[in-house]
Amino acid sequence: MQQAQGSTNSKGKRLKKSRYITGFDGIRALAVAGVIIYHLLPYNLQGGYMGVPIFFAVSGYLITDLLLQEWEQNGRIDFIGFYIRRLKRLYPALVAMLIGTGAYITLFQRSLLANLRSIISTNLVYLYNWWEVGHGQSYFDRFNGESPFTHLWSLSIEGQYYLIWPLLLTAMIILIKRKKIIAWIMFTFALLSAGLMGVIYTGPDALNRVYYGTDTRMFSIILGVTLAIIWPATHLKAKISNRGRWTLNGLGIGAFAIMGWLYFTLAGQISLPTVVGCS
Repeated sequence: MQQAQGSTNSKGKRLKKSRYITGFDGIRALAVAGVIIYHLLPYNLQGGYMGVPIFFAVSGYLITDLLLQEWEQNGRIDFIGFYIRRLKRLYPALVAMLIGTGAYITLFQRSLLANLRSIISTNLVYLYNWWEVGHGQSYFDRFNGESPFTHLWSLSIEGQYYLIWPLLLTAMIILIKRKKIIAWIMFTFALLSAGLMGVIYTGPDALNRVYYGTDTRMFSIILGVTLAIIWPATHLKAKISNRGRWTLNGLGIGAFAIMGWLYFTLAGQISLPTVVGCS
C-alpha cells in the first residue's frame, strides 16, 4: 500500500489524508486488456469479457472509498463537484468516439446507419445499456456485423452509478450512520442483483435483458462498494509483517491465476445460465 500522490476530492483538491492502493491500477489494466483482446480475438481469449465485472468491482471500491474519505474529512460530499469531475474525465473521450465512429459509419459503412441517432443520444445520457436491451445485438454474437458501439453499454452503467451513488451513500450515512449496517445492506443488494439474473433468464431471448440490465449487472459494483465500506484504504496498515506480506502475495498470485484461467476457459457460448451467473 502506498500513500497516494494525487488523491483529490470532487473539487479536485487534495484530501488531507488519502491513500491509494496502487495494485488496483494493475487489476484495471488486466480487466481492460481482457475485454479488448476478447473483442479482437474472441476465440483466443474466450473469457476476456470477464474483465467487465472485475472493472466494475474496482470502480465500486475506488469511488466509494474516495467519497467516504471526503465525508470523513469535510463532513459532506460535494455532489456538483463530483459530477463535474466525472464528466470531465469521461465525456470528452465519449463524445470524440461517438463523433468519429458516427462519421466513419456515415461515409464508409452505411449498413450500420440504422438507429445511429438513437445510439448516440442514449450514450450521451448514459442509457445506452437499456437501449441495447430492446434493440441491441447479443454481446456474444460474433457473426452478424457487430456494432462498434456495443461495448459502450458498460459505460452507461458506470454513468448511472456515478449519478445515484453519492446521493444514496450520503442518505444512508445520515439516516443509518453505522457503516456495518450499511455494508450488510449493500451486500444484500448485491446478492439480490446476482440472483435476479437467474430469475429473469428464461432462455436465449432474455440474454440481452440479463446481460445489459443495470439491475442485473450492479452486483459487481456493489460488491466493490461493500468492500470499501468495511475495508477502506485509509484503515489499511501501511506496514505489515513479512508473514503478512507473503500471505497477501500468495493470495494475489492465486487470484491472478484464477483470473487467467477464467479468461482462457469461460467461453461466452457455453451453457448460458453459467455464463450469465458468472459474468
